[in-house]
Amino acid sequence: MNRRISKPTQLNDKIEWGWSNSPILLPLAYEHREWNSIYSSFITAEYSGSKVIAFHVKTEVDDKSIKERALKSIDDFASCFNVNYEIKETQDLVPSKDIAKISDSIASTAKDYECQAIVMSAYKEGFFRKFFGRISDRVARKADCDVVLVETPRAGMSIPKQMKKIMVPILKDRFSPAPLILAAAFTSSASIPYCELIVARIVNMPLTTSMDAIESTKFFRRVEGAFSQKIAVAISSLGRLFSPRLLAVRDVGVDVAEYAKETEVGIIVMESNKPGRLGPMMTKEEYAIVERAPCITLVVFPAKRVVL
Repeated sequence: MNRRISKPTQLNDKIEWGWSNSPILLPLAYEHREWNSIYSSFITAEYSGSKVIAFHVKTEVDDKSIKERALKSIDDFASCFNVNYEIKETQDLVPSKDIAKISDSIASTAKDYECQAIVMSAYKEGFFRKFFGRISDRVARKADCDVVLVETPRAGMSIPKQMKKIMVPILKDRFSPAPLILAAAFTSSASIPYCELIVARIVNMPLTTSMDAIESTKFFRRVEGAFSQKIAVAISSLGRLFSPRLLAVRDVGVDVAEYAKETEVGIIVMESNKPGRLGPMMTKEEYAIVERAPCITLVVFPAKRVVL
């Protein structure tokens, strides 16, 4: 849905507040830890009326029994959310350590099937993958479409089926529709009857400013006013009630993680800039949130950057 924002908000660009019904690509290595990305892809597909294309690059380490369980999970989710899906695999084997070829195959498949987004798992990897770059990182760099990385900072973590709260942290003044749309998707299912959507504007405060005196500063009030306007636009455009918060922090990673823990946040959804071919995937602050979060974090890398 295209919506032109009114002049009082000074947001006159034509903004796309939603996903299309084009397919969503779900890359799978057929591993036990991929449940979170499977769940995320199907709940998003239900929201947008899309088909899920589960795609596997065959390697020499494929395990038939794990593959069967993964396909069973996919079929169960498809039935639960009433979403159509297809299973696609490469014809030839690719060496499991050839991360460049694996990531190229995923990115090119998304392009071939005109997918609107890739939703895939991302984990804390060992030295080899960390040094050469995770497959998920390479896909985010190469893909022409939106990429959603389902970041699982610690083994055994899963997205709760009955979430009470979803948090969207806004760093600096980068208010974008992408993470809000994704957060809204998780509240569209009948399986989640009520979930509070918290949009937290993260405000870095200098050490010289007393935390008790922050709310009385002109800067804080100015940020609060501009933020409230943008939240009103999001509520009107997406038809979801977002709860605005201004979160003053000294250390972004520590303080955001602590707030998410105290408020029992089920997942964190945030946006990061589309990464280039070289350099870090995310900012230092974004990495800090992902690594310290008490829950799964969905990081959206939009193909086209849109800021309100």
